[in-house]
Amino acid sequence: MIHQQWQTMLTDEAAPEGPGLAYLPELAVIRFDGADAAGFLQGYLTCDTGDLEPGMLAPTALCSLKGRVVLDGWCALDPDGRGILLVLHRSLAARLAEFLAMYLKFSRTSLEDVTARTLVLGSLDLADASDAGGLRLDSRRRLYLFDDVDAATGLWTAEPHITAEAWLAALTEDGFPLVTDPVSERFLPQMLDLARLGAVDFEKGCYLGQEVVARAQHRGEVKRRLARLTWDGATPPAPGTDVQDADGRSIGVIV
Repeated sequence: MIHQQWQTMLTDEAAPEGPGLAYLPELAVIRFDGADAAGFLQGYLTCDTGDLEPGMLAPTALCSLKGRVVLDGWCALDPDGRGILLVLHRSLAARLAEFLAMYLKFSRTSLEDVTARTLVLGSLDLADASDAGGLRLDSRRRLYLFDDVDAATGLWTAEPHITAEAWLAALTEDGFPLVTDPVSERFLPQMLDLARLGAVDFEKGCYLGQEVVARAQHRGEVKRRLARLTWDGATPPAPGTDVQDADGRSIGVIV
């Protein structure tokens, strides 16, 4: 309902580049609650949940037993102090719930997808943007999570607007690969530069896939890496598309 209400606010022309504020319906928000939420996630996320700071988003990933990235995104302490929030691409929200369902049965932790009642706004290069309700992602970006249209409107009307595509494109330009369903469980974190981006803590205890990820890090076994490409054409290839050279040999995959 909140997203339908918000559509009535999108009456102006959003700019194709920053600075500005974007409405990001492609992002999902998952809330983990319970006495053991941080401890539970410590065994599955690649970041150290014990190091989460109020008002900050930490890059992270969830890996399979084989060390492949199921999803990536950012996690943060819930502003109410009772839970942990995970922000990821919306195409993987259901997969996350299915993936963790078996493990949650043995934990004092609950998982709730709050995307349907949460507006996600993202700022890009807005140095004077309000800190109210904002979570700092990096030096260029904040995410704002609202469960009330009126509260979101106050920020929205105070800033210039950019498209979601512009916000996500800037993320790609800065080297952060947001994993979507077509490429889930295809790459090690190092293949996606997630270790360089600080999403993997090699000092924390064990987590799902940790042995494979650590071995790849310390033995230098990763030969595939991210590269940024520009596309000259009408419609760029979709994530998961195989890239071939002139002789038909596979040289990569679109992330």
